Amino acid sequence: MRHVNVPFIVGALLNELVLGEGSDHIFNQGGSYMSLSTSAHAVWEAALGRLQVQVPRPTYETWLKDTHGELMASNRLIVRVPSTFVAEWLETRMIALITDAVSAVTGRTSEVELRVREDQVVLNQVEPPPANFSNTNPPLPKTAFNSRYTFESFVIGPSNHFAFYSAQAVVDQPGTAYNPLYIHGSVGLGKTHLLHAIGSKAAAEGYRVQYISSEQFTTEFTRAIRDRRMDEFQQQYKALQVLLIDDVQFLAGKDGTQSAFFHIFNELHTNDCQIVVAADRPSGSLVPFNDRLKSRFEWGLSVEITEPDYETRVAILEKHAGRIAASVPSDVVAYIATAATHGVRQLEGSLNKVLAMSQFSGEPITKDLASRILKTAYAARSNSPEAVIIKVATFYGISLQDIKGGARNKAISQARQAAMLLLRQAGLRPDEIGVYFGQRDRTTVAYAIQKASARANTDSTFQKSLEALQNVEN
Repeated sequence: MRHVNVPFIVGALLNELVLGEGSDHIFNQGGSYMSLSTSAHAVWEAALGRLQVQVPRPTYETWLKDTHGELMASNRLIVRVPSTFVAEWLETRMIALITDAVSAVTGRTSEVELRVREDQVVLNQVEPPPANFSNTNPPLPKTAFNSRYTFESFVIGPSNHFAFYSAQAVVDQPGTAYNPLYIHGSVGLGKTHLLHAIGSKAAAEGYRVQYISSEQFTTEFTRAIRDRRMDEFQQQYKALQVLLIDDVQFLAGKDGTQSAFFHIFNELHTNDCQIVVAADRPSGSLVPFNDRLKSRFEWGLSVEITEPDYETRVAILEKHAGRIAASVPSDVVAYIATAATHGVRQLEGSLNKVLAMSQFSGEPITKDLASRILKTAYAARSNSPEAVIIKVATFYGISLQDIKGGARNKAISQARQAAMLLLRQAGLRPDEIGVYFGQRDRTTVAYAIQKASARANTDSTFQKSLEALQNVEN
């Protein structure tokens, strides 16, 4: 059952029923008749009564409950809010609703001005933290960097050398070399490895560092809202010197979380603190995503990691075998490097499968053993949604980032619709398909599938393309 503050609503209803246009008086939350000129508090309490029944309870509790009316001057009500973040959130999302509520209470067209409480203004004007942070800084969960993910263990090749040297540069000159550094590329190519390498080296040199995935950031933000500690949440991040955020594409569609990250980004960047962001696509292909946040990602340097070439794949396998002290014949390494072409994780996972089977079965590590194991593994994978998307992208001659991203030119849109239709025919629901295309919502995917299906009935060339794709082996 939803609970509302009855006295607030009583005041609001009495004002609507009794007071006329231009009245200089108001009923307060208890129903008493009060002078409007001396009761900004009463005006705001009555407006809150209206807002409380118009917005979801969590919204009211988070953004409106800790506000208060301070001054009513002419037709302008000044409302104090607990923080700059709250003020900006209300200004961008609720100011029209707030203004309407106040106007209804006063019986005249009114303006609302949001001001941050004086104690918070003073707090916001404190000098940025010094280079050596003290233990008085708000605590963040300590990042445990993966000891395997260092610069020394990273295998450099043509597909990733620019990203590697850029990552080294930001540790050598944090906040000044490339800020932000935006690293993008498909899954399993080494983005997380570089973030951990940056973080562990920066932490070793005394910097205050935090690595976090976008999902963890969202969880922390949601918990801060629930526990009403948004100021503490922001101050924790603003005290950092190096912030590393992984898989930022998963912030898509989360407007509140994006807004919180936007303000943290601005504060850190202004104070020359290093920001490194990783994603599976270029910043311009993040959808749906706040344009002002995407533009921030373009301030520094954007680097791409692509699929490793054959020589790099061999080097990755040899380094992995050396790390786990496994003796692997060169022809087996060559076979795996040829069969597994989709990144570091697939390469290492394929080698692990072969080694495990050899250990369990007692068979020697041979090319025949590798062939039998990997053919079985890849046969199951060949019909996966990711494999279908790769097949369609290859067929149309476009990149994986383009087919999954937000580009809308005719060729890319047609390829994307074809892939969605094939996945729907394979039994996936629209909401499941959307996950593979930048977290698109179910309605958008369903519309694309409908368009592709209609086109297949009227466009013989498109229909033949679909038939060809269905006959192509992944």
